[in-house]
Amino acid sequence: MEETQYSLLGVRYIKQGHAEEPVGGFMETHTLYMIHKGSGDLYLNGGKHRLKAKAVCYCPPGSIVDIQRTPPSPVPLEVYELRYEVWDLKESTACNRVYIKNLSALMDTGKLPFAATHEALVLIQELSQRMQDQAGGGGLAARLCIDAVFKQLLSALLRSTNDKNREEDWLERMRLAVEYMEKHYHIALTRNDMAKRAGFTPEHFSVSFKKATGSGFTEYLTRLRLEKAREALLDGDDRNLDRIAREVGYQDGMYLSRKFKQHFGHSPRDYMQRPKRIVALQYLGHLLALGLTPVGTSSNLLRARPYRGMLKHVADIGDAKSHHAIASVQPDLIVTSGPNSEPLSRLAPTIYLPWGQEDSLDELLRLGRALNREREAENWITAFRAKEEAAASIVANRISTHNATAVVLEFWQDRLWAVNVAYGRGLRNLYRTFSFRPPEPLTDYVLGEGIGLVLTPDMLAAHAADYIFVTVWEAGGGAAYAKRVMNTKEWRSLPAVRNGKVFLLDLELFKHNDPLALEQQLSIQTELLTNVHRTANGAQ
Repeated sequence: MEETQYSLLGVRYIKQGHAEEPVGGFMETHTLYMIHKGSGDLYLNGGKHRLKAKAVCYCPPGSIVDIQRTPPSPVPLEVYELRYEVWDLKESTACNRVYIKNLSALMDTGKLPFAATHEALVLIQELSQRMQDQAGGGGLAARLCIDAVFKQLLSALLRSTNDKNREEDWLERMRLAVEYMEKHYHIALTRNDMAKRAGFTPEHFSVSFKKATGSGFTEYLTRLRLEKAREALLDGDDRNLDRIAREVGYQDGMYLSRKFKQHFGHSPRDYMQRPKRIVALQYLGHLLALGLTPVGTSSNLLRARPYRGMLKHVADIGDAKSHHAIASVQPDLIVTSGPNSEPLSRLAPTIYLPWGQEDSLDELLRLGRALNREREAENWITAFRAKEEAAASIVANRISTHNATAVVLEFWQDRLWAVNVAYGRGLRNLYRTFSFRPPEPLTDYVLGEGIGLVLTPDMLAAHAADYIFVTVWEAGGGAAYAKRVMNTKEWRSLPAVRNGKVFLLDLELFKHNDPLALEQQLSIQTELLTNVHRTANGAQ
């Protein structure tokens, strides 16, 4: 029996034409994308990868992905999405083998350095067809055939990684040229130098570059430098134009100011003034904490529990791809955490801040500095820390948190998982404010990278915590699974259950991870922990 097992979850064929079907989103599983036809861009965790036919992309669990067809192209983008799980052998005895789900990245993320072979493309089409056929009914033989084709496909892709004689065509060379420019925009870059680097004559390079990017070399470089300058104006304490100019490749602030106004229609000084009309695609709670009410926000945030009663005159703009609705509110600024902020920046200046990579209070201070609200951010943080100290003192007077462990377990339709701190659920307060620790076997999963660890009932005892907080994803059928697990002997035997230290949290409030949500969560957590001995059945 192999030490690593691969389990196929599904294959999906997606075609992006003029009415574009979304590709990507939040990756719960290991996912491979294979480009069958057309061209486009992969936006992954803040990075951008150019795609063409036969490109292969890998996205690990916990990543945020967006794939977009190249807008000028008349050819639809055809993509195969392959989702699978990886299980590593944890323990082996003569009678039993225990596997644990691997949620870590298996290889470099994004576009892989090889093209899909004809064999791989044929196999994924066959796999897609077999999966469709099985959906209509099929027994063990059909499933075994699917597994066999899946293993053949993985083998074909692994063989591609060892092919040292891959030939780069002109589009691949242009991709490498763009990547070089995006890393070295701050130095002197000329068309002749880039042409030599790509292996073209200057004339051939100009034609190929415009064909690949839709922009001329000089136009692309100017736009890249000015976008970087605009980011610098929104990020950091030192907004000296001479310094920023040198950092993006210009000789002085006066030249940067002139180019900035030509490109954006306003000067850097005007741009740095406090924006009046903000569209919040993320960080809504942060903006409200700064005293800024946006003119528009997404449908999900508009209905979110932490902001009820605060958004009376805020427009519903749908989501990040509702460009017409966003433009209709005439924003001065867009705030987003999405992986693809490039289309948004054509509508208005855009602040892109990856979600969950910093503490919420650090994010608040960063946004405060960018929006000329640093004093408001500092005042809010000072007040919140006073509330934290008071809450920690109240809890410490009722229970001993010294060396105590706590965890948030979330139920979905088919899984139970220990949640990573980056995904909210009140974990920031548990570990920072109240000084709980995660159980030792969960430390890397809960405090490190990734989305956490999927648990089965037989794993609960080995990952038990002194205090268990439970969230249920009811929209995903989690309530039924939670009921089944909580009726098992494995759950009922947990010390936290026996001692009445299990608390049910409202996911609609606790899934958010911003200052306003943290403040509300802190109040609820304090009340639960100070009333910990009031129940005997382990549920609050």
